[in-house]
Amino acid sequence: MINRRLACFLVFFTACSFSLRSQEHLSLAVLDDSLSSLQRKIQKTDNDSVRQSLNTLFRTKLKTAIELPGSFTYPFDSLKKLAKMTSPDKKFRIYNWNLPVTNGSNLYFCFLQVPEKSVKSTFRIIELRDRSDSIPDPEHSAMGAGNWYGALYYKIISEKSETGTIYTLLGWESTTLSEMQKIIEILTFDDKNLPHFGKKIFNKYKDGENKRVIFKYSPVATMVLRYEEQSLSKEKKWNASNRTFEESRSKASMIVCDRLVTLETSEVKGQVLVPAGDVYDGFIFENDRWNFVEGVDARNR
Repeated sequence: MINRRLACFLVFFTACSFSLRSQEHLSLAVLDDSLSSLQRKIQKTDNDSVRQSLNTLFRTKLKTAIELPGSFTYPFDSLKKLAKMTSPDKKFRIYNWNLPVTNGSNLYFCFLQVPEKSVKSTFRIIELRDRSDSIPDPEHSAMGAGNWYGALYYKIISEKSETGTIYTLLGWESTTLSEMQKIIEILTFDDKNLPHFGKKIFNKYKDGENKRVIFKYSPVATMVLRYEEQSLSKEKKWNASNRTFEESRSKASMIVCDRLVTLETSEVKGQVLVPAGDVYDGFIFENDRWNFVEGVDARNR
């Protein structure tokens, strides 16, 4: 009798668990579909006021969705215009998107979803507020969730340091018709799991005081900024018998970027930067810092 009751309880418990999971994914699926519909409406309208009103509704519904259990691993496949990235250590997930404006600029929006350690299947949702148009010296400023330098991220790099994990974000930004930007952003979390942006860890780059790196270039150009494994020259030795230098090489993961140079043209007023073409620099993470390296071979390009 006891075994039969136990068996019945297990069947009931399993059925309830399955039902809860099904309802959970059904709710996420319904919200996913609703969010996708809102994205399509945003793309179709050419009225800035309507677009921003729809975007406000999109933000509210997305926040509701990512507060649900199961959302941290839910793909949101129908949201093609929403960047969704999870850090390599599963510490947080980024939901990031841009809103085009008819004058050619973009507004940027982002949620950080951080799983709570104390309560299973619950999340801290942190909304980042784009204040890039009011930050006077963004390359040297420390920032938080309320004064974020807005961008559209496409890569998260995780590195261990003596003070904790350092997350490096690669991003893109366009706020004017005359300029594009690629960004290397530094993200860390404090003891309360609150995000902090910017950190002075760029060694040998400019004056060594940068807290983030911002590359500004002409919108007519395309700039490379990516994280990849590269073959680097380690040592050169003279071989007397062959009368040549023999080069030993090693492999390292690094951020590779185009070197930007001034475009000389009489048609454009002011300084216009474009990639030099087949000339690359990079950053290698060593001793808790991103060390700048000039003249990267970039053979894996």
